[in-house]
Parts: sequence; structure tokens; C-alpha cells
Amino acid sequence: MGLGPGIIKRIYQRPSIEVRFLSFFCVSLCIDMRRSMKFWHFCRTLTLGLTLLLLTAGCGQPAITFVHMTDPQIGFRDTTAGFRQSDTLMQRAVAAANALRPDAVFITGDLVNDPDDSLQLAIFARNAAELSAPVRLVPGNHDMLGYGPERRQTYLARYGYDHFALKRKGCVFLGIDTNCIKENDAEAEEAQWAWLEEELARAHARRARHIFLFLHCPIVREALDEPEDYFNFSPEKRARYLALLKQYGVEAVFAGHTHCGYTATVDGIAFYTASAIGNCLKHGEPGINVVRVSRKGIEVTFVPTSDKEQ
Repeated sequence: MGLGPGIIKRIYQRPSIEVRFLSFFCVSLCIDMRRSMKFWHFCRTLTLGLTLLLLTAGCGQPAITFVHMTDPQIGFRDTTAGFRQSDTLMQRAVAAANALRPDAVFITGDLVNDPDDSLQLAIFARNAAELSAPVRLVPGNHDMLGYGPERRQTYLARYGYDHFALKRKGCVFLGIDTNCIKENDAEAEEAQWAWLEEELARAHARRARHIFLFLHCPIVREALDEPEDYFNFSPEKRARYLALLKQYGVEAVFAGHTHCGYTATVDGIAFYTASAIGNCLKHGEPGINVVRVSRKGIEVTFVPTSDKEQ
């Protein structure tokens, strides 16, 4: 039996359970019958089995699709009655996400503009409940406006968590709160750091397929040496977090906060700062980032969700 180029291509592209079983069977057969088989039969069978094993190693992993959306910020720059404009923009983002039937949806903060406004909170909650996939949130600065222990406890009472770990199809998704980082709340930040380091170490030790991080404020927007401002980390904290992410093999970081999109790559880590699904700033346009992870790698596609009537 020969392995021509066409057969090899089909095996590599579609490594079925049957093919993987055959590869293990061939190798096992060689081990059990190595004394009774003719030498050339032994070599041929062993070569077939090992070739199939090499071709199918890691190729049977299922594709995974997730959606990153950020900054619905219900009420931001919205003068319409009942925040109708913000409501409509989030409805469009939710509809676009549901149409994709993703494995998960991640919303990276600024859920509302004013965390004391019951109508804004209700609009966000109603729309988020319409998402058909599992949803994970991290807080934005507006979700803990006037940051302090009381604001943080209010947020936790409302949503139940301010950081998360989620596992799907061999991938690990981690989310952290950047309020404690930007506001220099050392106690809260160090507690979160210890949790993050533990989760990263566990994912790395268990050979996670991919590790992704979600947060509100970007670590960097466009370059490692960009000046510190309202929309990124300080150089010291930037260096600290980058070293941790690099150590444990994080492949991509997803953020919001800027209300317009940016991308950067630093030390092999991809940084995606998404445009808002609510009202935008500068060059931003409402939309979601659709992320597809497959054997070919990670593909991020921006999908606009506005009809331009802002």
C-alpha cells in the first residue's frame, strides 16, 4: 500500500477518528508481530503507522469561533429618549453575534455610561440576556465610576465576578479587571495578579491549545514604546504584564476602552483593541471582532454593526 500525495493531503486535511485509529493499530501491530513478520513487511507497516501519526498529530482539534465586543456604554453621547440609540446599537451587535452561533462572547467593559442609572443598567442586561452563547464580562472604568471599595463591591454584587477563566475546546480564556491596575489599588491588583499567574501556569502546564486574555484598558494600543495616557498602561506595568504573558505563552490580548480599533504585535503577542459596539470616537465604527481559531491559526475579522445612522 502506497501513500501518494493525494492520499496524504486528504489525511492531513481531514484526519478522521478512523485514520488515527489505523495509525495506532499499525504501530501496535508492528510491536506485537515484529518477530514473526518479514523484515520488509515490518518496515513498511511501521512506516505507514508512524506517517499517519505524524500527519494527524494535533490536527483533529475542532475549530472554535468567539466574538469580542466592547463598550456598549449605554447612554454615552446619547441624547435620544430612553437611550434608544444606545439600545439599538447593542441590539445590532447582539443580532450579529447570534447569527454566527459562536462558542462564546466576551464583553470587555464599559457596559453602561453611568452605573447609577437604572435604565442604562436595564437596557444592557436585557440585550446581554439575548446572547445565545455563553457570555463573560470584565468591568470598564465607567462600570466602577469613582473607583473605590464601595464601587467595586457594587459591581461584584451586580455581576458576580470581575475576572474569569473559561475553557472551550482546548482553549483557555482569561479576563481581568484593569480598574485596580489603572487606579493603583495595590491590594486588589496583587490579589488578581496571583490569581492570573496561577491560571496561566495551569493552562501552560496542561498544554492549552491557545491562551487568550481579555481586559478593558489596553496594555498597549500600537507600540510598546508609546507614551502613557488614559488609554494604556504605564511603562512599568506594561513591562510587568508583558513579561508574565510571554512567560506562559499567551497568544492574543483583547481590549476596548478606546472606542476605535487598533492592533499591535509585541514579543510575538497580538494585541487587538476593538471598536465600541456603542457610540465611537475618532476613526471608530460600531462593530464586533469575530475570532476564528483553527488548525491554520487565529483569524480576527471586524464586522460593522451600524447602519451609519448615528
